[in-house]
Amino acid sequence: MRIFLKSIAIISFVVILLIVVATQLISTQDIFNQVSAKVQQATGRTLTVNGEQDLSVFPSLSLELNDVHFSNVKGGSKKGMASITELLIHIPWLSVFSGELHVDKFVINNPDILLEKNMDGKVNWQFSPLATTENEVDNSTENTAKKAPANDDNIILPEYFDISLGQIEINGGKLTFIDHQSKETKIIDQLNLAILLPSLRQPLNFSGSVRYMAQVFELKSSMTTPAKAINNQAFSLKLVLTFPLAKLNYEGEVIQQGKELKGKLSVSGDSVKQLLNWQNIPLVAKDEAFNKFSFSTNMHFANNKLTLNELMVNLDALEFKGSTAITLSTPLKISSNIDLGILDLNPYLPNNNNSSEDSPPNETENQPVIWDDTAIDLSALTSLNADISIQSSQLLVREIKLGKNEIALLLNNGIASLQLKSFQGYEGNGRGAFKVNSNKKPYQITSKFELAKINAQPLLTDAVGFDKLMGQGQLAWELSTQGGSQRDFINQLNGNIDFSFIDGAVKGVNLAAVAKSASNIMKGNLSAVSLDSDFSNADKTDFAALTGKFMLSNGVANTNNLSLNNPFIRISGTGDIDLPKTKVKLQIKSKIVASSQGQTADGTSSGVEIPIKITGPFHQIKIRPDVSSGAKDKVKDKLKNKLKGLFG
Repeated sequence: MRIFLKSIAIISFVVILLIVVATQLISTQDIFNQVSAKVQQATGRTLTVNGEQDLSVFPSLSLELNDVHFSNVKGGSKKGMASITELLIHIPWLSVFSGELHVDKFVINNPDILLEKNMDGKVNWQFSPLATTENEVDNSTENTAKKAPANDDNIILPEYFDISLGQIEINGGKLTFIDHQSKETKIIDQLNLAILLPSLRQPLNFSGSVRYMAQVFELKSSMTTPAKAINNQAFSLKLVLTFPLAKLNYEGEVIQQGKELKGKLSVSGDSVKQLLNWQNIPLVAKDEAFNKFSFSTNMHFANNKLTLNELMVNLDALEFKGSTAITLSTPLKISSNIDLGILDLNPYLPNNNNSSEDSPPNETENQPVIWDDTAIDLSALTSLNADISIQSSQLLVREIKLGKNEIALLLNNGIASLQLKSFQGYEGNGRGAFKVNSNKKPYQITSKFELAKINAQPLLTDAVGFDKLMGQGQLAWELSTQGGSQRDFINQLNGNIDFSFIDGAVKGVNLAAVAKSASNIMKGNLSAVSLDSDFSNADKTDFAALTGKFMLSNGVANTNNLSLNNPFIRISGTGDIDLPKTKVKLQIKSKIVASSQGQTADGTSSGVEIPIKITGPFHQIKIRPDVSSGAKDKVKDKLKNKLKGLFG
């Protein structure tokens, strides 16, 4: 045993002595030259050291280089692509004797890295490894390498060539990206990264954290293998990126760098508002809107086309699914088929400033209608071509409530066509189309819709706040206009509107009562006369049928066949509704039905035709019988007699 222990001690002493002697004979410059040569073989760039170079033996063999510089691509904005304050290289003991350099660990302190895209679109991180033959490596020092063309996409890494850098640590420093085409600069700092690279032909693992725009990102990534990426072969990639505002996951395959990739992508976060504000994009929204979000899809990018299949988007309580294809062209092209499910847009719409909930009682009632002169800019429509199909099981927009509907949007060269393929809501159904031409000013707009079996009161109440019409029926219009503002579009409105409603009522006025007052004037029964009437929800005019057709010219709607059949009155009307001036001027002719059969009676009447005027601005409409001045004088005399009786 004693002999064995002595033998071990002697061998250990000899090994230690050989190591110490060998390290004294090794030149630090020789070791760096080997490292520099391998870097140049791998990248085609030079590595230089301007500071001190120290070799430490204990407790491990390590090379310390200070003020290290890595050259930039020819034509770059700076001479160096990277500078490093301190570079520590840990070398295995056995590599000292093997004659081949292996590195266990790289420690990079305070690097300053520059990534840039030049005006011609070339990037400085595209390396061109030096291609060598095995014989040249062994037998020649003058022709150690032949540089591959800088723009060769088919760079092949020699079979025998490999780099084992072990673990690379990056501590501190920053990375700057400059796009000279867009004049955009971005900076990533507080680098704290670890990269495990045992071989170019083994998986590369990457983890750590960085800071960008005051947010710290946690990174974890892996790829198989770096050699495939260098050779422009397909390789797998996994990436997990997490920071306080969102989390991103990608797992897929890069088939051809910059040209084709596919995989599964997901993004999620707690607040869209915070995410956009972080990017200096202000978003003013209600508390319940633009909060929690998630996005997941199977993606494929090839031939400048991004395809998103099995697309699932969640925003607050909303859930969308479908597929989308985006072609990177000029203009951008989008093709989508999206199911919106139950789509409640109210949380995302601005508050209605005219809402009575936000104003004192009666303050917003009877306010004049004022058309907006603000110029509308539709130029953005020319930057996008789209073919989008959208369906939803329910749509809520302010007070409008629609059932199942299907919409097709086609946008081509600044011409937008919105087609309502199917529509269900308010007990009815319909279809229609809306078209906008933004190619030139004034903008051109046309629309054509047909709605059947529609319950008028809830539809008009929800859509425009008009609750005066009750009944079920048909509504159709074909309209066109042009302009650059809301007022322009109203002033240039042309076309026609047809409607037909049954078994309903016009709220706000009792035309039969007005007609009877006028009839009493004619008969001399002045005690029951009421000459003026305002709209009041307490009054209404029932009808068995209400039909009409308005022809619009330059914003003025004219009718000559307005008809209402009431159980005790027959009404026909003519006149104008002037939208630009927001005024009504209608002449109504009524006949009292003498028959007790009411609305089933024929044209028999009292024989007295009573004209009624509906006039005034939209916010102050008056309804009054159009009687002779002589009849009005009788009313005045009657009132005088009553006053004399009251006051003597």
